[in-house]
Amino acid sequence: MSFHPGRLTWITILMLAAIPLGLAGCARGEDAGEDAQGQVDRSGGRIVAFLDTIIQEWEGQAEFEAEYERLTGIELEIIQPPHQQYNDRLMIQLATGSLPDVCEVLPEYLSALVLDSIAVPLDEFVATSRNMGTVVPSFLESVRYPDGHLYGIPARDGGGCVTYIRQDWLDRLGLRVPTDWESFARVLTAFTYDDPDGNGIDDTYGYTDVHAASEDWYNRAVFLDAHAEVYFTGGRWTDGFTEPAMRDAMERLAWVYSQGLIDPNFTTNTTFSARTAFFNGKVGVITYWGNHWARNLVERTRATVGEQAEVVAIPAFAGEQYIRRVPPMLVITRGADDPAWVFRNFIDRQYDRGPIQTLFTYGVEGYHWSEEGGVMEFLVNQQDPYGARFTKAFVPPNSIINNWEQPMALDPLVVAAIDVLNISPYIERLKTGGPAFRRYYTEIERVLKPDILSRVATGHLSVDEALSEYLEAAAQLQIDELLAELNSPAMTQ
Repeated sequence: MSFHPGRLTWITILMLAAIPLGLAGCARGEDAGEDAQGQVDRSGGRIVAFLDTIIQEWEGQAEFEAEYERLTGIELEIIQPPHQQYNDRLMIQLATGSLPDVCEVLPEYLSALVLDSIAVPLDEFVATSRNMGTVVPSFLESVRYPDGHLYGIPARDGGGCVTYIRQDWLDRLGLRVPTDWESFARVLTAFTYDDPDGNGIDDTYGYTDVHAASEDWYNRAVFLDAHAEVYFTGGRWTDGFTEPAMRDAMERLAWVYSQGLIDPNFTTNTTFSARTAFFNGKVGVITYWGNHWARNLVERTRATVGEQAEVVAIPAFAGEQYIRRVPPMLVITRGADDPAWVFRNFIDRQYDRGPIQTLFTYGVEGYHWSEEGGVMEFLVNQQDPYGARFTKAFVPPNSIINNWEQPMALDPLVVAAIDVLNISPYIERLKTGGPAFRRYYTEIERVLKPDILSRVATGHLSVDEALSEYLEAAAQLQIDELLAELNSPAMTQ
């Protein structure tokens, strides 16, 4: 199979464009007095928010919307496409010109919104806000655009992924937590061939990954010091796919596949299917988010395979760094009739260290959480197929970016995962580019590289063939121009 620039991306977009997005016009309310700063506020208005990581319908989204309206007098309409389609659906929605008031945006998509004058500069609103002064300044600076403006406010601490392993499988087989590639390879072999769950059936794999191991957040255990993606190093943006370390990473990936140590679905896995394989006891190692997912991985695995399951986050291997990402942002669009009002009532109030921040962090009292004897705890989600507890509403409790004294103690499992993540991680930077970046970045990273890696892993391409094909296809997709944009003085100041 040869790569055809543009083909897969535009097929996807055309298919998604036919799916109704359900976004009607954005309404507003009438002026209703002044807040404590003398700023005109409104009640009875409406905010349309296009969001990805908010709780879903089966997790009580309607209850969340109703509670927001009860607390603010403002109707909140959440538009939430399926997670795996979110970015494509957002960009299609913006391209139609039917803009929400506010949307959740991953960092690599911000340039498109700035270049198209969709994102509203927020600096003036931040300067006069009631609550932004409680936000740790470094979080705001991490998303400041090269032109000096803030076009988005971090939705949370970006966090990062850590490697989780079935400790009970290690214990059963008399193995220690791996600390380097050699010991990890031995663990994967034992997890695959030595019946780690003791059921007498050859039905387990050592490891799983997503999107053919093309995303650096998730591929650390095998890729180690290599970066498949464009990343910042030595004061410049570079294409990690062309670095010498990537050759070794592809060799390791091909080896784990040839030995049968990796879930064979990893070439097409989404995050959902990869973690489901882990929940179901089919794999013993996964690299996933070091936040509330530390709790989810434990509870949902135990619900499926039994209470004996023990899941722990382990330190990065020798020569490896976990990655702390740039956080997703809340961006107000030019479709908002009154951007200042949307900022005050949707973004700024999320940091009030009171009822609105409680709602956006923990959800609705009596539905998502309860308090007894002064102790606040999450409730079981009655709609969860695993019978798991809620772990967040929009912002995970461990991902707060302001100086709020939180009313609920952090989960020890989550704290342990965060501690592991914070041991000398690689810190991502905001990627901002021009026309080549906007047009080709996601195609290079989310189409070309996964396609090549999947064929290397499955033995259809040698490493030399893969690199040759990649260089040719990436040149057609203007990788040199893309890197030049990222490294231009206007984008790196």
